[in-house]
Order: sequence, then structure tokens, then C-alpha cells
Amino acid sequence: MEQKIRAVLFYLSVISFFILVPIVLLYSFGYKLDINRLRIIKTGLIYINSTPEGAKVYLNGRRINKTTPASIRELMPGAYKLSLEREKYYSWYRVVLVESGKSTTLDNIVLFPIKPHLDKINISDIDGFYIFPADKDYAYCISKDRTAIFKINLDPKEKEASLFSDQLQLPDNIKNISLAPDKKKIFCFYANRLDVIYLADGKANHAQVRRRNFFIITDRRISDAFWYSDSEHVVIITDKDIKIYELISEGRDNLITAFNINNKSPRALYDITEDILYFTQEQEGPDGESHKGLYCLDISKKSLFTIIKGIEKTVK
Repeated sequence: MEQKIRAVLFYLSVISFFILVPIVLLYSFGYKLDINRLRIIKTGLIYINSTPEGAKVYLNGRRINKTTPASIRELMPGAYKLSLEREKYYSWYRVVLVESGKSTTLDNIVLFPIKPHLDKINISDIDGFYIFPADKDYAYCISKDRTAIFKINLDPKEKEASLFSDQLQLPDNIKNISLAPDKKKIFCFYANRLDVIYLADGKANHAQVRRRNFFIITDRRISDAFWYSDSEHVVIITDKDIKIYELISEGRDNLITAFNINNKSPRALYDITEDILYFTQEQEGPDGESHKGLYCLDISKKSLFTIIKGIEKTVK
């Protein structure tokens, strides 16, 4: 009897070995048994990280004993409700799709504070401000009465302000203000007028600098304007043409029409590194209808020399 029991136990052990070992191996390679479908499926995983780190992780409403960054493994394919919580920050939530044998990565999650830090940078009242890529550590501010432009360090600890230009008469309908690449002057435009305003540094005489200011009047409404890369020319766009002004002429001479356009409201972008202008232009197509297209105008110094030579030949 005892011998039969031992034999039964032996055979049961062998059977269990051949059943359990494959199951253990399958689980170790990321497979699970889908009870509903009665088949073995390769699982997926979710990797999640947040800024700041240390957020609590919830999967389908249940707290997981992990904080970001975290990996959630051995997940059956399907949709999961994933949420993150951190004290003093807004919660984050998303429905995440897990696929068989694949990893879903969520590593660009930003948790925003409920009470963000706030600093006042300037001391005096301002009407508006501009921040330019060429001088991104500073804000160029217009005084409340619109008679002066001053520069403020964007670091709240500095509280530094420098008067750049005063005794101005800036209107309320200024469309744009742009800083020259040399950071020595700005222009602003409205209607058919463009003002060039020179900026004084800390040692400069404001009266002397102010006397260099001038304005340009065009025969059409200005829709956009850009600095040329040398800071000594301005590209002005109206609904009828593209003009280039040389600043040393103070708007009176050395003016060329680079291109005639036909567009009531042209849109334009300027690549100052290459001196290439991109703009929209309306033209009549073969069907007799007006069509708007995107055009590229090369006005770099090499190309501009060719344009000027062409104008001279036409005049002659």
C-alpha cells in the first residue's frame, strides 16, 4: 500500500513539474493566461515619469505602491485609467492603451503647482512690453504715458531699469515694435507710418540720441515690417509692394521697390539669418479666379546687388 502511495505521489510530482515549469517560464517572459478567452497572451507595460518626480500612481482608481518614475509591468492588453497625484500640484489623468508585447512610455508629464510662484519685475507703471529673441534677458517697456521706452532685467532679483528713449509721442494704435539685431534701435509702425527710434545706453546723452530719431511715410498702409540683417535697412510690406529703406537716408533717399504684390492683407515671415522673405501673393489663375500662394523672395546682399543692377539698367 505504501509503495502504491509513493508511486502515485511520484507521478503527481512529475505531472506537476511538466505543468508548472512552462507556466513559470511563460510568466517570466511576460505571458499571462487570459481566463475569458482561455489563451496565453503576452503582456505589456507602462513606464511613467513626471516633472516634478515623486507623484503617487493610480491605475484604474487603485493606488499602486510606486511613485514616479515607475514601471507598471505584466498588464493585459487593453485600456487603463492612469492618474498621478502630488501634494500642492494639480492631478493628472489619462486613459492609456496597453498593447501586447509593447511598452507604453509617458515621460513628458508636467504637474503644475496649484499656487505658482509670482514675482513683480518692474517698479513703475507700464503701458506695454516686448521681449525680443535678440535680447531675451530683458523686457523693453513703454511707459504708462507712452512718452518713454525703458529696459528691465527679467530677473526679479535685479530690479534693474534703464531709460532708453524719452520725450516720445507713441500712439495707441502701434501694431508692432521690433528690435534691430545690433540692439541700438527699434522701429514701430502704424497706418502708413514707421518710426525709427534710437536707444541710448547708460552713458549716452539722451538729447543727442533723440535727434537721430525719424519716421518714414509710405503711400500705402503698412501691413508688416522687418529688420534687415545689417540693422541699417528696413523691409516694409504694404498691400501693393515690398520696399527696402536705408536708414542713413532717414527715409528720403536710397529707396527701392523690391517687388510689387497684389494682396489686400499679405502675410509675411522673415528669415533674418538668410535675409529671405516669405509672403502670400494673390494671382489670377488659368480659370480666371484669384488664387493666393506662398512665395519666397531672396533679398540677401548678393541677391539685392542683382536687383539694384537691374533697376539701374531699366532707368538707363
